[in-house]
Amino acid sequence: MLIADSVSVKGRHDLLVSPTSLQVTRGEVHLVVADPQISRTALALALSGRMKPSTGTVSWGHADSLKTLRQHTALLDSPEVNEPESHMKVRDLIAEDLALLPGPIWKKPRNKKWTALHGFDDVAKDWADSLDPARRLELQLLLAAEDSRIELIVLDSPDRHDMQDDVWLDLLLEFAGSNRAFAIVAIVSNAPYEWDGPITYLGSNEYEEFESPEEATALISGEPLVEEPEEPEELEEPENSE
Repeated sequence: MLIADSVSVKGRHDLLVSPTSLQVTRGEVHLVVADPQISRTALALALSGRMKPSTGTVSWGHADSLKTLRQHTALLDSPEVNEPESHMKVRDLIAEDLALLPGPIWKKPRNKKWTALHGFDDVAKDWADSLDPARRLELQLLLAAEDSRIELIVLDSPDRHDMQDDVWLDLLLEFAGSNRAFAIVAIVSNAPYEWDGPITYLGSNEYEEFESPEEATALISGEPLVEEPEEPEELEEPENSE
């Protein structure tokens, strides 16, 4: 289980991530709504153990060390951090990621064999950034899954690409529901309208499940949630007694 407790990240001049808490279990897709992009990236770095939070703690399982968190976490597609570079072809992206897998070289998958096995041989010579966004996301998820240590996947702004929300959501749900039971955190700019799973909003410092985005916004802003007044019941007129 991922446990983030009052995590905040300070930039040079401003607070990039206000104190935020969340818990994510294996086999679960958890959305975190945050703006702007720099805040999403800062939170992604903190939740994946790539950056120490300014305040608060992030832990995976019973271990609270950043090293353990990094070993078990894959950070995917973070802008200007590790998104596929424009000068790379699909085959280069695959070769680079497979080369970085731990263990001796003779145990690592062969690039061409892996590419054909997962159905990417038809686009191996294409530029990575020209690949259909859904196929590129699937490729990154499959490459992350090659590391047997990975149990948590953190995605930075998967909704920024030109694809419908249900497309990337279905991919994440598929990987979370696999036999590996990945815990998946997707940090997004807006919650998809049809999403009814667990969700946290930037600045939410309580482990709560919200019934609506309005309820979460009210908690973060400190303003009371205004509820629609109930219609008064009509009173029955007493019967005239004769």
